[in-house]
Amino acid sequence: MEILLAYKAHQGGSRNPFTSLLPVGLGYINALLRQQGHRSRVANLSRHSWQETARLMAAAPPDLLGVSQFTHNRFDSLRLAGLAKEANPACFVVFGGPHASHRWHELLSQNRVVDAVVLGEGEETFCELVACLAQPGGDLHGVRGIAFRSGAEVVRTPARPPLSDLDKLPLPAACFDDAIDVDIHRQLEFIITSRGCPASCSFCSSPRFWGKGLRFRSPRSIVDEIRYIRDRYGLIYFSIRDDTFTTDRQRVLEFCRLLLREKVFILWNCQSRVNAVDEELLCWMKRAGCECIQFGVESGAPKVLKALGKGITPAQVKLAARAARRAGIRLSVYLITGVPGETEEDLRESLALLDSIKAHDGQVSPLAYYPGTRLFEDDVRSGAVAADLFETDQREAFYLRSDPFAGRSVKELLARLERVAENSHFTPADLLAQKKLLGYCHSTNVMAGEMYQSMAQWRKAEAEYREITVREPENPWGWLMLGELHAELGDVRQARQAFERLARIVPAHAPAFSSLGELCRLAGDNRTAGEFYRQALSLDPFEEGARAGIKLVGV
Repeated sequence: MEILLAYKAHQGGSRNPFTSLLPVGLGYINALLRQQGHRSRVANLSRHSWQETARLMAAAPPDLLGVSQFTHNRFDSLRLAGLAKEANPACFVVFGGPHASHRWHELLSQNRVVDAVVLGEGEETFCELVACLAQPGGDLHGVRGIAFRSGAEVVRTPARPPLSDLDKLPLPAACFDDAIDVDIHRQLEFIITSRGCPASCSFCSSPRFWGKGLRFRSPRSIVDEIRYIRDRYGLIYFSIRDDTFTTDRQRVLEFCRLLLREKVFILWNCQSRVNAVDEELLCWMKRAGCECIQFGVESGAPKVLKALGKGITPAQVKLAARAARRAGIRLSVYLITGVPGETEEDLRESLALLDSIKAHDGQVSPLAYYPGTRLFEDDVRSGAVAADLFETDQREAFYLRSDPFAGRSVKELLARLERVAENSHFTPADLLAQKKLLGYCHSTNVMAGEMYQSMAQWRKAEAEYREITVREPENPWGWLMLGELHAELGDVRQARQAFERLARIVPAHAPAFSSLGELCRLAGDNRTAGEFYRQALSLDPFEEGARAGIKLVGV
């Protein structure tokens, strides 16, 4: 069979840097299918018009289409399935993802374009489903973890046990060679190292999607994936998107020690909970390259935190924020407002908390309904919301409150976040204290150099970057920052030397060649500039600097 694993974001999210990305799960399914000898490929159709999408389907009609469905793209996913059926009426369409997993009965009973739904974790289930479909007369009743139509009835098979060893899954990064419109370098920046979450927040469906308990990849597996992506695609910055990366403290410590011992030399960020970190752990993370941590703070009002089922207190938020700041890790926070019963006093408490924790940035979201959450199910039972909300209402998101307070609180929180961020930058005194606490680590030098650059103290910035190159000559970050600094100062010779050294250390790092092209273009050598731009584009067709440079030099 020709198998296509596809995703198409809602139009409003097609340019969003996160919702426009291919879901990581499709990459894992694709890698496992290939490992088992199937012909499969992935496609991110988020930036394709519907006309382009229809032409793609018509040009190469899949025999089996797997679609990742979220709440925001639930109707787009159905339209995509319809195009596949038009191109090939015999195409078997399988939906998966969080929305499909929690609305499987409604999805199958109301939409003939969907033939089956993979429920929850999808790798083994999807592959077994493919094997069943490949057999003449294969019986879907024997495939665990799916729902499908059997005559006029919608059938759900017994649940599949969660994967016991996540390390056995093949790396998605090895199977993007023929991907359709996937910005591989942007895509592979995001990695997942565990499944599940220890929390039970009322607004989140993650625990019900992944099942009870947490499962972890080993530190060895994570570092091997990072090394593979760095060596093949040139990435040196990563974002770990686990719900709570630091749940297993010893695992994180071993991950950090491996990065340091094996001189992997990356920068990275992660998500966690304020009650799942401590200062010692954060210091080791910073030494290993962690430059930012994101906490789900949600509110500064204990009453609101309790209503959301967060299981944290404002005091824990302040403690974690202080620890992150001492370790020199930038703090990013997620906030939720528009909670039923939330008052002006609750908003004041959230604003006061922001003032005290000195966040460097953050996001504010109105509280919304999602399927599979305790919040939605409780309100359906109480009659506060219709059970068929997601099938009958075309809105992308469903906020619980639309009164003047809800809209104003979002604006006030965002304005306060911006104001706090302006005054939360690490100062020279902060960085000096961090160096005394941590000893040398390249992430501190990068931050210090950036600070001095912003203050136009060029020599101090250069000294910070130069120390990295002296202590760790094979660390790409020292050469990258030196190259950018000298380019900013117009010193083409030194900038070129730094970028050439960077390109030797990480030969697949497309931005290095893009920067070399720009330096040559500014020096009037368009021919050499074109060669560097083409080299960058051969490594990364989405490299914006090289794409713009090619147009400027006319080659």
